[in-house]
Amino acid sequence: MPTLHLGDDINTDDIIPAQRGTNADPAYLAHYAFEHLIGAGQLSNYRVIEAGNNFGCGSSREFAPIAIKAAGIELVRAKSFAEIFYRNSLNIGLPLEQIGEAKTASSPVVTALLAAGGLLPLTQKRLNQQLQLPPSQTAARPMTLAEKLLARASGNRYVRPGEVVFARVDLAMSHDAIAGPVAQLFHRQFGLKARLWDTDRVVLVADHFIQISEIRPDSGAEQMRQQMVEFAQEQGCHLFDIVSPGEAAGICHVLLPERGFIRPGMVIAGTDSHSCTYGALGCFSTGVGTTDMASIFAAGELWIRVPETLRIELSGTLPPELSAKDIMLFILGELGCDGATGKVIEFGGSVIAQLNMDERMTLSNMTVECGAVCGLMPVDAVTRAYLESRTKADWSAIVGDPDAEYVQTYSFDLSELKPQVACPPKPDQVMQIADLKEVPITRAFIGSCTGGKLSDLAQAAAVLKGQRVAPEVSLFVVPASQEIRQQAESLGYLDTFSTAGGQVLKSGCGACINAGQGVLGKAEVGIYATNRNFKGRSGDPSAQNYLASPRSVAISAVRGKIADRLV
Repeated sequence: MPTLHLGDDINTDDIIPAQRGTNADPAYLAHYAFEHLIGAGQLSNYRVIEAGNNFGCGSSREFAPIAIKAAGIELVRAKSFAEIFYRNSLNIGLPLEQIGEAKTASSPVVTALLAAGGLLPLTQKRLNQQLQLPPSQTAARPMTLAEKLLARASGNRYVRPGEVVFARVDLAMSHDAIAGPVAQLFHRQFGLKARLWDTDRVVLVADHFIQISEIRPDSGAEQMRQQMVEFAQEQGCHLFDIVSPGEAAGICHVLLPERGFIRPGMVIAGTDSHSCTYGALGCFSTGVGTTDMASIFAAGELWIRVPETLRIELSGTLPPELSAKDIMLFILGELGCDGATGKVIEFGGSVIAQLNMDERMTLSNMTVECGAVCGLMPVDAVTRAYLESRTKADWSAIVGDPDAEYVQTYSFDLSELKPQVACPPKPDQVMQIADLKEVPITRAFIGSCTGGKLSDLAQAAAVLKGQRVAPEVSLFVVPASQEIRQQAESLGYLDTFSTAGGQVLKSGCGACINAGQGVLGKAEVGIYATNRNFKGRSGDPSAQNYLASPRSVAISAVRGKIADRLV
């Protein structure tokens, strides 16, 4: 059969570019599948895809496997698959084959899912009490934090890596780029009168595509937002709609912790791969696709393979000019984009105690760039102080067993760490900025769920006070929420940015997902404090996007080239 051969780390933006995400029609998605790699309309010439490691990494958008299946692909073979892509594909019936993997008996959950013809028919059977899955047979064993969280959520005393369980979900989050299609799928499967399993545990946020009209016409974006709003009003769940045209209440991964929805011990699912951010507060949180979320809306449970846990110990004293973004880029350079595929990254060590919650969220947020499903932090005095200021709800922390088994442990002394930069087209192409050849830039961007928090803006403002952005550079700054915008204004940061020649934009995801001001034009070069630099992710596919800390982005904007010092 005609086979399309691809390499390692084929990401979801390679499969279906983010800018195509405002149209859920499978035929449309099939036409634009792999458009930046083989050209639009070409995938239908193949029947098999064969690739290397970590196929489907990146976003949790189910549009990627939908596009592949709709184009007539009968089998995807790869050396390994990103975990969310694997789950999304099984949910919709896209056949996968892991090259070189020994044939083993499927788990009862996967067997039942395949026999039912997909996740939603299986969920319907379980809701109708036509099917009961057996509990875990795992014997007593020491467990990591992630394993304990999933054992409790699945009603089992013990679980082990590799087994598949249904875990009760404490909170489900979706946003304007996905919630509309989820709502349509939910009603199509479970009926027009179907109700959410628990309206208080569902949060919908307008943040992703709300600014598209500022850079290109796209009626689909507003239609998707309206679908989300109507569903929220119909169901009575939590809704954070735009506060004015194109202006978000906040980016979901910053807004939910800020509003007190995230607490230790929870299991959280979000239709966004960076939902792993919430692990910074000691909970298991992961990205899911459209079908998973429709099932969660109905039953309040998520099927998941219990992941192995990888431990990263960060020791020493972090130099004052360094930040969590530098740490995470360094880790990406060491582990690679597939270094934690399908695993949990659990952080520990003296450096974690030195980081505030904003910085911890940056670390957890970018663990998915290593392939991880979640990035977990210990609950300590910093966590408690943050929660005291955010919620009055009860919570209790869970601690992993001291003799729990980790698949691997890394230890890094960060005392001599230098400012880092990720070169295009992947976030693991990392080096010290000091070792980078001269790279002139035309754009600099400080924002997103990774780089738009208050401590991020503080780093940038400290650099830009009394400075001027180079005339050839456009600097864009995006506070990640309305609360952060207000705090930044009262602290003088926004005046500092404007006086330096920067442009402060509305809150929202914007340029990070090629959906707002600050995107890169043809052949442009930019440095961004975001989390991904895939081809076409933040603008034209011919552009070059480098990733760095907010401090380094601000310095580079002044110097007119990528730099880590003003002089």
